[in-house]
Amino acid sequence: MQIPEKNTRRLLSAKKLSIVFISTAIFFFAWTRINAMSKDVLVSLDEVIIATVEKGDLIREVRAPGTLVSIALNFLSATSSGRVKEILLEASDVVEVGTVIMVLENPKLTQAVDEAKLDVEVLQSAYNSLQQRWQQTILKQRIVIADFSARYEMTKLRREANQSLLKTGAVSNIDYNESILLEQQLKFQHQLEVELLENLPRQKQAELTAGQARINKAARQLLLQENIADDLYVKATTKGILQEVSLKVGEPFKVGTLLARIAQQDNLKAQLRVQESQIKDVLKGQSVLLSAGGKSAQGIVTRINPSVKQGVVVVDVYFTGDALVGARPDLRIDGIIELEHLTNILKIKRPVFSQEYSSDSLFVINKDQTAAQRKQVKFGRSSVDDIEVLSALKAGEQVIVSSTSKYDELAKIALH
Repeated sequence: MQIPEKNTRRLLSAKKLSIVFISTAIFFFAWTRINAMSKDVLVSLDEVIIATVEKGDLIREVRAPGTLVSIALNFLSATSSGRVKEILLEASDVVEVGTVIMVLENPKLTQAVDEAKLDVEVLQSAYNSLQQRWQQTILKQRIVIADFSARYEMTKLRREANQSLLKTGAVSNIDYNESILLEQQLKFQHQLEVELLENLPRQKQAELTAGQARINKAARQLLLQENIADDLYVKATTKGILQEVSLKVGEPFKVGTLLARIAQQDNLKAQLRVQESQIKDVLKGQSVLLSAGGKSAQGIVTRINPSVKQGVVVVDVYFTGDALVGARPDLRIDGIIELEHLTNILKIKRPVFSQEYSSDSLFVINKDQTAAQRKQVKFGRSSVDDIEVLSALKAGEQVIVSSTSKYDELAKIALH
């Protein structure tokens, strides 16, 4: 097949035009960029934030949000099983010692208390009966001793009489000896009965002690059951704020189930959430300024949690003086931890996106504020608002510290 010469010429012409157009566009773009860079861009002073390099003190700080929490939480747990009958208070309510928070129910526990009372009454009656029996036993023994005493005296008189009659021959030796033996027998029996009477109080006391021990055991069991029954009325054990009520009406529970949690309002600490990147300089004993609602108080770092959760480390802060006015559990606060006090250093208001121990290019303004020249500045340590200047700047120089990202390709800008 033969392509016509006319069509071939048209295709070559179209290609040449395309090449010429693209080359012209590239040249124009490059010329525009070069021209823009060769001229100073005019920037209004009202559009930028200017800071002056100063020489002085720099307090390094870390700012962190947090909340107030109770140092000692009181947990109320179930001492028996059952169901929730009634809830009288909700979370955030203020409670005093003895304030009833909720009412529980357990029919078996009520029955156990009644049975324990009955056991005490039965054992007390048995104890009283035992006392009466021992009184009768001792009385009977005294009667026995009295009887033997009388019989012994009679035999003694008879023996003396027979001894007198023996001389006259009115009584034989056999009768006399028989009276002697009878006297000795009754004397011995009388002594045994006296010893038995003397031992009876010890036996009485032993049995009464055993009986009283059984009563005490039953009474302790009754007291235990009554205390458990009394715990069906869940009461606050300390003054504070009710932070949590774990169950709902009708919900069952077992022994040890957490029922409520109370935070002491006058025994609080702050828990600050410090970013992991800033925790390296935080140490125990550092001063902290805590603030909320326009009020402030001083504190001190007492503990730094060794674990990191979601990029945050929890720092405990105790108040060193009076607590924050209006302090209450779960109150949101702001904390400023003082890391270090630097003296006689060059510093400047912290530029946007600047970091410690890094370098960044900033626009340094001339004396008459008509232009700004870009310089590479090296930074050192920083605080919340200021940062240390290590090189490229002098005290008194003015620098643009707001964002200048749209002038990143420019080395110099004009100001008006």
